[in-house]
Amino acid sequence: MAKLIYPFLFLATAGLAIDVVIHLAAFTGSTILFDQLGKYIFPGIFVVWLPAIFAMNRLAREFKQRDIWRAALRGCPKWMRMALWTVFGYGWASLFVLPILYGEGIDSGPNSARAMSAIALTFYAVAACVLYSATQAEKFDQGRRCANGHRVGPLARFCEECGAPVIDVTSSSSAIGEK
Repeated sequence: MAKLIYPFLFLATAGLAIDVVIHLAAFTGSTILFDQLGKYIFPGIFVVWLPAIFAMNRLAREFKQRDIWRAALRGCPKWMRMALWTVFGYGWASLFVLPILYGEGIDSGPNSARAMSAIALTFYAVAACVLYSATQAEKFDQGRRCANGHRVGPLARFCEECGAPVIDVTSSSSAIGEK
């Protein structure tokens, strides 16, 4: 199953990288890249989102609704989760805040390119993180043990058997339980 994810992970990462370039160009006031590549970037979101949704459903199927993001991103390192939430917040803030700061409407050329490419950044970043997590989650789940050596669940903070705190041996799980 994980081998099927890698092509879509590559596309999501490539789309994210290209959109970062488009977004940076839009910040300088140039809309040339957005005008030329926007027609490919936005349909590409749908190409990577369908597998991301299936991967997220598989990763979170045994968890409560309130833990869906923790479950779906459990295979990601902490820096990746933090970067995702930063991009997520920035993407949505750019839709509402940046046009006000620049003093123009959202429908002006540079503002439109900035806002739309920031939204695309959000979608590509979520897809890339969920797909990456899907490739790493099994390895992450196997490495979780309590201080007494018992295996624990993917989101557990304490051992279900003895109550000891969880000691993660995988590098990507150092702060999974932190809020």
